[in-house]
Amino acid sequence: MDPSSDSPIGPVAPVSGAWPVQPVRADPTVAVPSNGGSGPGVAAVTGGSLPASYAQFEVNPDTHDVVIRIKDALTDQVIGEYPSREIEAMAASMKQYADMLARRRAALHGETRG
Repeated sequence: MDPSSDSPIGPVAPVSGAWPVQPVRADPTVAVPSNGGSGPGVAAVTGGSLPASYAQFEVNPDTHDVVIRIKDALTDQVIGEYPSREIEAMAASMKQYADMLARRRAALHGETRG
């Protein structure tokens, strides 16, 4: 039996009515990051189950990769960092190694042509 005959594809009735869109409003219970001159942060309400925190986005000047730091909104202490400093160091080492191989290959090709 053809499976497409048993379940026709088409619009489905909603389970319940959609909630109306609510306007964005400031929440006075959310801690605002102090941002020591690093730009705006993003705060989220977690209902008290997580510490107030914000995300800080930076571009690593060496690798040109985006680094995301999650910081405590009250102390500005780094809670998490993606990618981690170890991964950033590994990526920098791999780039340095690849650059060295490219220079070596260019030098070897230059000697055989001359």
